[in-house]
Amino acid sequence: ADPAAAGEAAAAKQMTNRKDKKAEKAAKKAAKAAKGGDAKGGDKPAKGGDMAKKEVDVSCLNIRVGKIVSVEKHPNADALYVEKIDLGEGEPRQVVSGLVKFKTEEQMLNARVLVLANVKPSKMREVASQGMVLCASNEDHTVVDFVSPPEGAPLGERVTVAGFDGEPDEVLVPKKKRFEKCAPDLRTDDKCVPAYKGAPLMTSAGPCTTSVPGAFIK
Repeated sequence: ADPAAAGEAAAAKQMTNRKDKKAEKAAKKAAKAAKGGDAKGGDKPAKGGDMAKKEVDVSCLNIRVGKIVSVEKHPNADALYVEKIDLGEGEPRQVVSGLVKFKTEEQMLNARVLVLANVKPSKMREVASQGMVLCASNEDHTVVDFVSPPEGAPLGERVTVAGFDGEPDEVLVPKKKRFEKCAPDLRTDDKCVPAYKGAPLMTSAGPCTTSVPGAFIK
C-alpha cells in the first residue's frame, strides 16, 4: 500500500469527524436556544419577569392618615422631634422628624398628618423611627408645612391616587430608592393641592391639603 495515500485518507477521515462533531454541537445549541435555555441569547426571560420591567410609581408607597398624640424634643439632636403617631394600629408608632425649625411642640401635638408607613425602621441619632411625616417644602426649604388629611378621614386609612392602584411594598428597601424615584412627581399645585403627576392625594373624605403652593412633598 502507498503510505502517502494512506496518510491522506486518515487525515480526510479526521477532518470529516471534526466537521460532524461541530455540526452536532451547533444543532444541540440551536435546539437549546429554541427552548429558551441558551444562557447567552435566545428568548430567555429577564430575571424577575414582569416585575423587573414595572415602572416605579406612587402605588409602592404606603401613605396613611395619622394623628400626633405626643411629641418631645429629641434627646440627642436639637433639630429633631420624637413623636408618637396614631395610625389606627392599636399602638402608636414612634417617628423622628426634623421639624423643630418649622413647628412648635404645640403645633405638632394633635396634628393630623400623612405618614409614609412602609419606610424601613431605622435609628436617627440613636432613637428608633418607624415612619416619615410627609410635608410640603418650597424650593429652598425655608417654608415647610404638613400635608394634612381632611377631617373625617379615619386614622390608618391609606391615601390613594387615581390611576395608580397597585399594592404598596411591604418595606421600602433604601438601596432601591423607590421613594426617591416617586418624589419628583409629588408636588403641590398653585392651589396647594398635593398631587402625584397632577392627580390629587385622596382619602374617603376628599383630597389632602397643605398651605404651600408649588412645593415638593417629602
